[in-house]
Amino acid sequence: MLNVALLASLVFLLSACGGGTSVQLPENAGGDPITWGPRLGESHLSPVSEAEDDFGPDIADALVRAARAVPSGASQSSLAEDGQTDDETSVEVVRDDDGTLVYEVTDGARWVVRVPGLPRTGFSLALFTDMLPGIEPDISSYPHELLGMWAWDGEVGAFWSRSPSIPPVEFGARSPTGTATYEGDAVGLHSGNEAVAKFLADVELVADFGGHHVSGTVDSFRSLTGEALDDLSVKLAETGFSPRGDPFSGETTAAVPGTGKWGARWSDGEGWTMGGTFGFAADDGSVAVLGAFSACSCASADGGNPDDPVATPR
Repeated sequence: MLNVALLASLVFLLSACGGGTSVQLPENAGGDPITWGPRLGESHLSPVSEAEDDFGPDIADALVRAARAVPSGASQSSLAEDGQTDDETSVEVVRDDDGTLVYEVTDGARWVVRVPGLPRTGFSLALFTDMLPGIEPDISSYPHELLGMWAWDGEVGAFWSRSPSIPPVEFGARSPTGTATYEGDAVGLHSGNEAVAKFLADVELVADFGGHHVSGTVDSFRSLTGEALDDLSVKLAETGFSPRGDPFSGETTAAVPGTGKWGARWSDGEGWTMGGTFGFAADDGSVAVLGAFSACSCASADGGNPDDPVATPR
């Protein structure tokens, strides 16, 4: 019988050979529950245990490619064809053979990874959640957001997802009107000075529901423990969005010459929250960032969510 590590390696090898069908890993046999740590670096994100891998400088070139790739929904990766990210990464809560809840992370075509789960031979993953530390809801039905980065076989990607699912968006009487401001957190990978490090950052976006366009900024880049990385500020250039609530994407810029892409999708069905990805790479390769973000309009310019008339502390 094949051992666990060999099975995992075989899955990734078959996928790398171009298989177009998602390959299901064997069920997790560990029986460990999903756990996550305390909030990180003045953010509202917590790391998911057993998905806290580091990333080496060998993916720096892939980061540049991913930063310039058009997102697919809320995923952005160096696995892009004609500049468009191929598949959207999703994260769902499922039960293994023992009935234990695990996160299943998949891009729908090349790989399936479970956390907790098998050893991820050759596959690096960092996963973060907005779940409140110390509470124990039934996360199979409790809506929460997940942001992450992966690296495998010289490629890299960032993604935002929501479990149990992303609801259909229907702008209506309960949706924002006029101009709404969205604030939240970003997490991702930063390359520079021949090193790659995980970062946290702040994100702010402004959406005009009259003209149907949105723009924003990602700044205050810092390590997971709160130390400033540099004074980089990435502009999420204005882009249009559909009245139907479809995913949208646009360009990024910064103070140094360079290019990048960003994209997002509405995440709560009414337009009060969104999640997405962004990237930027300097022309001279001195710096590149790739990350995912989550943002909420807890109190818009027109009075905020009718179910939450007072701004929710973040």
